[in-house]
Amino acid sequence: MTVKGAVFAIIGALDAFPHRLALRQIEARGGKLRRGVSRATTVAVIGHRLAQNSTPERIAKRLDEARSAGARLISERAFLRLLGLAHESEDHRQLSAADLREKSGLDPDSFELLRLFDVFDVSEEPFGFRDLVAAKQCTGLIRDGVEWIAIVEAVQTKSPISADGGLSKVRLERSEWNGVLMRAGDALTELSGQHILALPEEVDSVDELFETAREAEDDEDWERARALYSRCHAMEPRDPVIAFNLSHAQLKLGDLEGAKRMLNKVMSLDIRFAEAWFNLAAIARMQGDLEAAWLNLKRAIFADRDFPDAIYNLAHLEFERGELGEAARHWKRYLELDRTSDWALKARTGLQLIAMIKEEAAKKATSARSDDKPGPKPGLRIVG
Repeated sequence: MTVKGAVFAIIGALDAFPHRLALRQIEARGGKLRRGVSRATTVAVIGHRLAQNSTPERIAKRLDEARSAGARLISERAFLRLLGLAHESEDHRQLSAADLREKSGLDPDSFELLRLFDVFDVSEEPFGFRDLVAAKQCTGLIRDGVEWIAIVEAVQTKSPISADGGLSKVRLERSEWNGVLMRAGDALTELSGQHILALPEEVDSVDELFETAREAEDDEDWERARALYSRCHAMEPRDPVIAFNLSHAQLKLGDLEGAKRMLNKVMSLDIRFAEAWFNLAAIARMQGDLEAAWLNLKRAIFADRDFPDAIYNLAHLEFERGELGEAARHWKRYLELDRTSDWALKARTGLQLIAMIKEEAAKKATSARSDDKPGPKPGLRIVG
């Protein structure tokens, strides 16, 4: 994996340095960095502070969003190594992820979370002996009732645990409150203090505001989300993801014109932001401008040819316009991308309706489209 040509997103915030320095490092190597995950994201970096500032449920949602967008997930330390800012482990590495899980007894979900938060020396295959020692300790702690996030918090705390040796050099045990303690001889001590990677001297407040706004979105507190994203946008007016998220909050609050203005701002910053074209199409449809909706869906697909939501909605719009051939073509394309969801079923229904219309027309021996309306139309995918 290389930085050049990749589009990065940082989920949470980095311990190593603030967002603006990450942007500088990535751009110097020919990559791009966006806040938040979009369909353009190719690599999602899991910042250590996501575990410090969020709940396991919110973390799981963030990671699922990144996977759904098709991004490759890497840990913060893997990101630093990719930039050439951290050394590779010198441990003899020959274990696959499957080998590590099998030999340690660690379940796949816990392994993935611990990997992405740098509990092991390395977060990518092949793994080494020290990673196996760490994984076995984690298995024992989890079986004793310790949550994975408590292990992450312990490892990210300053102690004899370090980037050189990790859990393989210490012994961790469950505390009475299902936290993690470190054993040194006969004594058990709490793990507290500064983090392994020093916190930046200057707080990256936009990162913190952005994550708080995302949490407001999770809670469907759209007024709060709009206020927080507005503050982020004022601080970084040239960030297209912040502008897009602000437009989404405005749209949820029914402010169509405000959302449209902000989406146009997104377009001025990144003409290939497919989700922004998609939402512009949705707004145009709400306002009865089907021609603009059609054009913006075309633009969304031009920006991302595998955007299933846009392809489905374009097929539906072509069906309503009477362009049955185009509608069938787009629904068939949609089914190449999605064969199992409820929307796939609706796409098949659309194709069946088109076949029925053509069959009826053939029976009447006329090229004119029947004035009889077919049965219920397939539902339209909506924003959100």
